[in-house]
Amino acid sequence: MLAHFIDSKPFQCGYFNDRNSVFEEYLLEDLSEVEFEYLLAHGMRHFGEYFFRPNCGACHACVPIRVRTFDYKLNRSQKRAVSACADIRIKIDTPRFTTEKFDLYLAHKTRFKSLQDDVEDLQNFKLSFYGKGAFGVEFEYYLGGELIGAALGDVTRKTFSCIYTFYRPDLDKFPIGTFSVVKQIEYSRGRGIPFAYLGYYIAENPSLSYKANFRPNELYIDHEWRPFRNAEGDYLVSMDKVAWKNTDTLVKSTSRQSI
Repeated sequence: MLAHFIDSKPFQCGYFNDRNSVFEEYLLEDLSEVEFEYLLAHGMRHFGEYFFRPNCGACHACVPIRVRTFDYKLNRSQKRAVSACADIRIKIDTPRFTTEKFDLYLAHKTRFKSLQDDVEDLQNFKLSFYGKGAFGVEFEYYLGGELIGAALGDVTRKTFSCIYTFYRPDLDKFPIGTFSVVKQIEYSRGRGIPFAYLGYYIAENPSLSYKANFRPNELYIDHEWRPFRNAEGDYLVSMDKVAWKNTDTLVKSTSRQSI
């Protein structure tokens, strides 16, 4: 693995108006499958070759979450979502950029008025979601022959990672977001993959707290994965313990990096 370190600067948090975010961040090239799985298992996320983890000082609200796919059970609302999306056709293949998807992505982002990021122009969109990557997979969602959504992920022999899902915001009767996560978990289980990583869970933010409804799941707390909610929905960790303090450094500074 070849690593390029980024001099991280604080920026406005996209989830709390009264806080700044700081990332541990790198540009990483030539990752092996084992290295990639290690990064995922230690809370790292990525867009293209840009890898990051929160490292926000006194705030520890972002907690990595993953689903145990072999034991996964749909709850009532997820069953309704799958039923409501019964007419949606899914195509699974390697990621494929089109300008139609970029337009769809921009339309989807209008749902989140307060969330600003760098993926606002065509070039950054391509680099973030359709750039280099040995593990990429894409779910395309079609309704009546029309592309209405897409989900980007990563798949290895042992892990699946949900990266980003975007879809037409005007199709309110189709809960595509929930439907997409269900289908990615089912895809993982079908390939014998034990864990599907959903990114970060934030208890106080509805945009990210919903992830705990895909269960059984685990949270990354104190440098280990702990069962959080079981298949029945019981909480196995008290909410005052739901925090992740990023106190280790995953990538070491040498000329040719290895984890």
